[in-house]
Amino acid sequence: MKLKIYSALMALMCVIGLQSCSDDDNRPAVPQEAQRAFAEKYPSATQVEWETKSGYYVADFHDNSYEASAWFSPDGVWHMTETDIPFAGLPELVKSAFEQSEYMSWTVDDVDKLERPDMETIYIIEVEKKSQGSEQEMDLYYSAEGILIKAVADMDGGNDHEDLLPSQLPEIILAFINEKYPGSRLVETDMEHGMIEVEIIHDNLSKDVLFDKDNNWVSTSWDIHRSDLPATITQALAESQYSAYTIDDAEYFETPQGNYYLLELEEGEAEVKVKIDPSGKFI
Repeated sequence: MKLKIYSALMALMCVIGLQSCSDDDNRPAVPQEAQRAFAEKYPSATQVEWETKSGYYVADFHDNSYEASAWFSPDGVWHMTETDIPFAGLPELVKSAFEQSEYMSWTVDDVDKLERPDMETIYIIEVEKKSQGSEQEMDLYYSAEGILIKAVADMDGGNDHEDLLPSQLPEIILAFINEKYPGSRLVETDMEHGMIEVEIIHDNLSKDVLFDKDNNWVSTSWDIHRSDLPATITQALAESQYSAYTIDDAEYFETPQGNYYLLELEEGEAEVKVKIDPSGKFI
């Protein structure tokens, strides 16, 4: 009987030992280049733990009492840092913009600061609203000066912003943006269905610049507040078959073929989109 108990204990110790070894094996062997780059960028970091994501080495750490994650490629190049900050830690212009927005009554669930090389620092405020047994969640993206870059429905409830890792743009696209929109700052790049979308901040506006697969400029668009629509546009609507409709959304488009306003109109259950050029002519 003692022999059986001893054998069982030994087997249990082996299992525990194997699990311990397995846990150790799951810790990535971080390249010296990445470790060195992290130590230089965050010399006061504490509680550092490494993991791998999508080919990057990610250091999860604490810095100045904030939790953060820094992304590095194996050659030690820094690509992004996400820092979890309190609402009070936001720039005053961001707090003011949020408190005057349509989401001011929503509950703030989380706030992240996102830093990337050669790109705009952005602040992401995750908000939620519960009503009649349902829950809505939105991610609000702000620039440091309080410009609302975009508001996106948070469908998965996650706070990993891997999709905002910077990607290398072709030089021809960068040259075009710098010439057409001097002084603009890059916010995000996205490639989908063969198209390249570049989000920029220019003239205190968040603009989407679209290119085709051959790097040719297709369009640039940005949101227009209804009260900022020129008189030629509002008068054209008032004198048209859509005079009874209300404007639900408005965008301005620049294209190689010409510029126009894209308006989303609604009347009761009816919805329609119309294009009007700056002179007031329906396209």
